[in-house]
Amino acid sequence: MMDSTGAADYSTGNITTVDGLSLFYRRWDPKTTVAANVLIVHGLGEHSGRYVHVGRSFAEAGFRTVAFDLRGHGRSGGKPVFIRRYDELAADVDYVVNHLIGNPAFLFAHSFGAQIVLWTVQHFRLELKGIISSAVWLALAHAPPRWQVIVAKKLNRRIPGLRFATGIDSEKLSHDQTQLDSLEDLDLVHRFVTIRMYLEAVRAATEILRARVIKFPILMVHGDEDEVTSREVAENFFNGLQAPSKTFKVYPGFRHELHNETDRTKVLADYVEWMRSIT
Repeated sequence: MMDSTGAADYSTGNITTVDGLSLFYRRWDPKTTVAANVLIVHGLGEHSGRYVHVGRSFAEAGFRTVAFDLRGHGRSGGKPVFIRRYDELAADVDYVVNHLIGNPAFLFAHSFGAQIVLWTVQHFRLELKGIISSAVWLALAHAPPRWQVIVAKKLNRRIPGLRFATGIDSEKLSHDQTQLDSLEDLDLVHRFVTIRMYLEAVRAATEILRARVIKFPILMVHGDEDEVTSREVAENFFNGLQAPSKTFKVYPGFRHELHNETDRTKVLADYVEWMRSIT
């Protein structure tokens, strides 16, 4: 599908991974000179339709942008919010970058997506211009009780696809409910996580925290009212991080989804300004 209205050409399509899974993507091509390429990696349970305004904004600023649905999310194939191994997610990011975006590129990733990106660049050979990490999941703001984790580990051996609710309601995401209600394909959002996905995410976060080296410039952002992922753990990780250049920015009064907050125009402008400073 192609739509040439507005300041960017918008299209959708599918790409097949090395293991035969179909991944759905959206693409915005600037009508002006392309400054750089950007790949958007969304968070747990959501999909690329919640980033249409982000892709459009980047493209209007001259950045060719692609957002894809993670396996088991949105319009992509796979069992909902389930993986066998974490490296399946990382391999998808690597494949999309190399076959749909091209190196070098910026990666803009949110929450669980930011975790995936940090793990991927620590394990795969990507050539990037930089990373924008939004409200990265390195630890949850409110971790589940220890007994639940113990039970989950036991169940993971027999029924890894067992689902449980995330408990994340819209009030934890943004102050702007009207904006949240306006996003595309609301019916494709999953409000649960499987035991296997959760435990693999926790393991990956632990590995990221142990290996505090990123070989690309990085901008890490967080809202100080985030009740989903821990700003304190993210900031601690940043303080010990080795990178060519690094910036940590806190948005006062912002919740988990900064790009959907009432002052999202400023947030997106800050992202564009940072990418331009790198290119």
